[in-house]
Amino acid sequence: MSGDYSALMVGDTIHEREIELADGTKRTLHFKEVPAQVFRKWIIARNSEDDAVRAASAEILIVASMCEPDGRPVLTLEQAARLKPAIASRLFDAVLDINGGANEKKAEGQD
Repeated sequence: MSGDYSALMVGDTIHEREIELADGTKRTLHFKEVPAQVFRKWIIARNSEDDAVRAASAEILIVASMCEPDGRPVLTLEQAARLKPAIASRLFDAVLDINGGANEKKAEGQD
């Protein structure tokens, strides 16, 4: 490709978000942008005819985005499946915010 297309690519920036935990305390967690391929996997999963696949779709994005400050993954899909509902929702909101997908959630009435 000629020219500078870096603005079209997923960045290396680690984003911090303050997340309220189940006990009411707040903790700063770290997230990274996810590539389009991962975002599409989430869209496919959330539109699946299989209830179990749809129910687990948010975890795809949470696992791909939530990270240590150095970018290393924090959770596996199995661990993400055990998140408390309110926490999973807050993490999912942070992931959508960082990845510009907040409109996706509102379009589905998930807010």
